[in-house]
Amino acid sequence: MAEETVTPQKPAKPDKPAKPAAPPDPRTEAALSFGRGIKESVDEIFGAGTVVDVTNSKAVPVLLIEAEKWRDVVTYLKEEKDLAYDYMELFAGTDYKDYIEVAIYVYSTTHFRYISLKTRTPRDNARLPSITPVYAGANWEEREVYDLLGIEFEGHPDLRRIMMWDEWKGHPLRKDFSEFDNLPERGGEAKS
Repeated sequence: MAEETVTPQKPAKPDKPAKPAAPPDPRTEAALSFGRGIKESVDEIFGAGTVVDVTNSKAVPVLLIEAEKWRDVVTYLKEEKDLAYDYMELFAGTDYKDYIEVAIYVYSTTHFRYISLKTRTPRDNARLPSITPVYAGANWEEREVYDLLGIEFEGHPDLRRIMMWDEWKGHPLRKDFSEFDNLPERGGEAKS
């Protein structure tokens, strides 16, 4: 008869008590409150729904702006003396497959605070009003987003490719981009 091997079992650990939820960060609460206040004033001036959503990124309010009113709202936030977001620190674009999003991070050198503004455009016929007339520093950033993601910035003073050559087909940061459309024949020249 074969002997059975018995494996000793570890004693069961008692369940650890659940950690209590962390209290809300007052900086986060303040950012959301401040963002909601801006939403109210923007919606009052430009119409309900101009600010589509208010969230936060840690202590910075994030406002999602309706695309058609993008330039108007950015201009208002820069020129309104109680806000005075006069310095654009960051400009970026991202393809989210269903839409393309543009985000800017602006700072008030008068009131010493940041805010992030975002807007979205459909991937087909991607268009947004240019904010280069508001922030001259957006010039090259809009050209980069145009070149790599294909957004037409209406009212831009010199909208042309900035990274890829003129014969390049497509926009390389779009999720549906195919590198096979631009296979070089020699030294970076596109196929004719």
